[in-house]
Amino acid sequence: MRGAVALLLRNMVHNLGTIIVEQREKLRNMVHNLGTIVVEQREKLRNMVHNLGTIVVEQREKLRNMVHNLGTIVVEQREKEKLRNMVHNLGTIVVEQREELRNMEVRLTANEAEAKDVSSPVFTNRPKVAFSAGFTDSGAVGPFNTETTLVYSRVITNIGKAYSPITGAFTAPVGGVYYIRFTASHTGSSEFMGISRSKNGQSIMYSPGNNAGGYEALSDGLSLELEEGDVVYMPLPLGNRLVDSRVNHNTFSGFLLFTV
Repeated sequence: MRGAVALLLRNMVHNLGTIIVEQREKLRNMVHNLGTIVVEQREKLRNMVHNLGTIVVEQREKLRNMVHNLGTIVVEQREKEKLRNMVHNLGTIVVEQREELRNMEVRLTANEAEAKDVSSPVFTNRPKVAFSAGFTDSGAVGPFNTETTLVYSRVITNIGKAYSPITGAFTAPVGGVYYIRFTASHTGSSEFMGISRSKNGQSIMYSPGNNAGGYEALSDGLSLELEEGDVVYMPLPLGNRLVDSRVNHNTFSGFLLFTV
């Protein structure tokens, strides 16, 4: 009986040892497997961290591009707004210019009508009067012992035939304002040089000059209101002297400015 119990206990101990060995092997395998799993999970985590870093870089680049593109869009929108304002302003200017042109056309039409009304009777029928004559090519003239009317016999222009190269007088064909002008020269003498303008026997202007032994030139002019038939001529005063030649240093000229 005791031998059977001892055998039974020995078997139980043997079986427990076997179970312990098996459990230890299982535990060793479990630890090994857990280590492998940990390594794999660590690698997976490392890869995930790497991938997350790559994603972060890519997302950062995308954000940078988005910000750049947004900046470009903002600039383009500003330019579009500027262009829109320019177009609006140009439209306003065009409207204003069109209105101004319309007003100018109205004023121009009115001015043309007024000019036509004003010019028709005054300028259309205004006689054409203009003359210019040279004096002489004989050299010195004067001095004389009395005032002497100068006869400018070398006619250059005589529109209207109001100047007489025979008498040296201009006779106004119509009442109006005339411009009368002369030139005079003197050389080679210390005598006085001077010339007058007279109307209907009355002196209206005297222009003096004094030759000191060289060449001297003199010119003058005035606007003169004349009635039809008034006579204008150029007297050489007592004791004065002129010198002329074929190049017309001394001239007598005039023309009608407007009728009155």
